[in-house]
Amino acid sequence: MTALFDPSIDNNGGGAIRESALLEILEGYNRLYGTHYALPMWDKFKKDVASRLAHKDGYKGIEKTSPEKQLDLLIVVDQMLTGFDSKWLNTLYLDKMRDEENLIQAFSRTNRLFGPDKPFGSIRYYRKPHTMTKNIEDALKLYSGDRPLALYVERLEGNLNGMNQTFAEIRDLFGESGIKDFERLPDDMAARGKFALLFKRFNDYLNAARIQGFVWKKAAYT
Repeated sequence: MTALFDPSIDNNGGGAIRESALLEILEGYNRLYGTHYALPMWDKFKKDVASRLAHKDGYKGIEKTSPEKQLDLLIVVDQMLTGFDSKWLNTLYLDKMRDEENLIQAFSRTNRLFGPDKPFGSIRYYRKPHTMTKNIEDALKLYSGDRPLALYVERLEGNLNGMNQTFAEIRDLFGESGIKDFERLPDDMAARGKFALLFKRFNDYLNAARIQGFVWKKAAYT
């Protein structure tokens, strides 16, 4: 992991503290990834962070060849809101109040899809959640023309219910064909076709639920 923010901003009122923090960030990054960035190279460091996070520009296929060199967690302050997108960016953790275009920009960082490994992006916000919920509703109404169709996906509860319902349909399909324990496919081609559709639906629910924290060994969720 690493952190990224505007090096010219000093919220602590002490230049020495800011410089020490920047150096600590760079030293940690250099140690983790074998790079050699110094303060005058902050822009190059930022570019490398963006490429590593997005698996681009020298980091394509890094998840297969050198997974230890991936960037799994990035802490930012008003950074990466424009000019950056990544199909690998799955979850945005937000501990800051946002509204209108700033909210849309932040949330849009997760909107690149990546097949079954990323059928959607997840947003988790912590500060004043009721106010943020209202801000989200207002922003989406403003920027979608009050038509936020297909914007939200099912939450974990909905995906688990979908898995259970679809499994029940599959079980009934095999039962009607006189097949126990799913030991073979039905002989009837129409039944096989229906099973293929149900199996795909089940996997769609399963892939989404896994991203939301589902694991087989846990039997109940609240």
